Amino acid sequence: MSRLPLAIALATVIASPASAQFQDAIGTAPPVPAEVIYTHGHVATPAGWQTDIAIAQGTIVAVGSESEVKAHRAGETRIVDLKGMTVLPGLIDMHVHAVDAGLQARDCRFPQGADAATITRTVKDCVAAARPGEWITGGQWDASSMGGTPPHKRLLDAVAPTTPVVLHDISLHSVWANSAALKAAGITRATPNPAGGVIERDNKGEPTGVLRENAAIALLNTVPAPSEDDRVEALRTASKAMLAQGITAYEEALLATTNARVYARLADAGGLAQHVRACMWDRDQALITQRHLYARPGLEMGCVKMILDGVPTDSHTAAMLEPYADAAAFGDAARAKGSLLYAPGEIDAKVARYDAAGLVVKLHAAGDGSVSAALDAVAAARKANGPYGPHHEIAHANFVTPADIQRARALTATFEFSPYIWFPSPPVRDVIRSVGPERMARFTPVRDAIDAGDRVVLGSDWPVVPSMSPWLAIETLVTREAPGGGGETLAPGQKVSVAEALRLMTANAARQIGLGDRIGTIEAGRQADLVVIDRDIFAIDPHQIHATRVLRTIIAGKEAYLAP
Repeated sequence: MSRLPLAIALATVIASPASAQFQDAIGTAPPVPAEVIYTHGHVATPAGWQTDIAIAQGTIVAVGSESEVKAHRAGETRIVDLKGMTVLPGLIDMHVHAVDAGLQARDCRFPQGADAATITRTVKDCVAAARPGEWITGGQWDASSMGGTPPHKRLLDAVAPTTPVVLHDISLHSVWANSAALKAAGITRATPNPAGGVIERDNKGEPTGVLRENAAIALLNTVPAPSEDDRVEALRTASKAMLAQGITAYEEALLATTNARVYARLADAGGLAQHVRACMWDRDQALITQRHLYARPGLEMGCVKMILDGVPTDSHTAAMLEPYADAAAFGDAARAKGSLLYAPGEIDAKVARYDAAGLVVKLHAAGDGSVSAALDAVAAARKANGPYGPHHEIAHANFVTPADIQRARALTATFEFSPYIWFPSPPVRDVIRSVGPERMARFTPVRDAIDAGDRVVLGSDWPVVPSMSPWLAIETLVTREAPGGGGETLAPGQKVSVAEALRLMTANAARQIGLGDRIGTIEAGRQADLVVIDRDIFAIDPHQIHATRVLRTIIAGKEAYLAP
């Protein structure tokens, strides 16, 4: 008797009565009883708009019309009538400094764009309210808003002659300190610039009180640190604020050991609602080595942060391929193009090492020079370790050459763009003056990156920016105007649609944090991460998206936020 060919044999088995019985058993499984059904909604799914969602054990078990979902209704099912409200996938912010955001609520704050008189008046009030020995910290200032009165220690000395004062700028890459703070930090005219940092000086060589990059970090390291308990409460505060905006997962953009303990404590106490991927600071090698001590369910220690340059403002600390537009008037030829904070060979070696360990590297790169260096490093890692390593992230990428836009896809590198500075805002004034209008035509090139097939995600960089609102981000990405519109349009050729903007904060971001099979869309089988909002952002004038109000934020089927 001859043997049947394998394909025929398999077909015979598949068609056998036993196999048919097996298929019938699969097909006749009863509907999973839902713990909750959200009904009469306006639900955005990959298959189009639906009305009802059934959820069991944190998972979406059905999405469809009321009649299609009712089979999952059981005696104990809770029914929530959404009354036509819009439901979107939970939103993911790919760049947050959450502990710092929570701590800033206690700082001496003045609005971005404040003039010198407003700043000094605010500082004076904060000094009057301070406890003996307390430092005053806060911000955020920008030189262009101060008019003809540039930041200088004497302005702060006039209202705080003995109390140390340290104020962050709008980028959090520079600080402005008074004489008491400089003295406490041991900074004098004889203090040299640290590697990767600048102590601004007057024409007599005296420090002005403005410190950039690593010089700013050195000063900040002398400021009395908040307690761990204070940090835990700050993280709890920030987490709740993000829930109120519909953010169900995020990437912590710069984590050192101090805050790793804070995250682990809050997670152990059940207070960390969102899924978090933490990017450990490259300078904290002890944390990177011991990262698994702090990892928890929902707290992934799978990313390393490297800061390659500064910012393209009046500080000239972002690394550019061509000189800054105002380089001639700047008076420091060595900073005409900015500079990298690492040697290129060192960047390559570090990224290759982290890549080999399976760690995503998040590379702060604001200038086109630093973006090119970042992509060079990713290319070196691909050559050393093969083409299938992690999708490393180029954070901010305010300026990118067309050639680098194209090569990012081949290198499977991800662009993480920052919403608050792709429309006219106080930080942008400094950028325009420093970089010039020609390069601003492609500022934050989101459209170019999408069209090139690059993976693109969004990160607020809160609290460097005053709000992490994803609704502000979506609107201004679509309009490239200030919220509400009616003014200047910044780089209009980089506009995207509402659907594209939403995808960057949902499906794209879910893939980037390694959860693309679990979250990012509303479909049966996915984790029930949802946000219910008060308007259909696809149907309204996009200039009104920033005013969107979140009604419910749902994570794994549980209502983590309910609007009052």
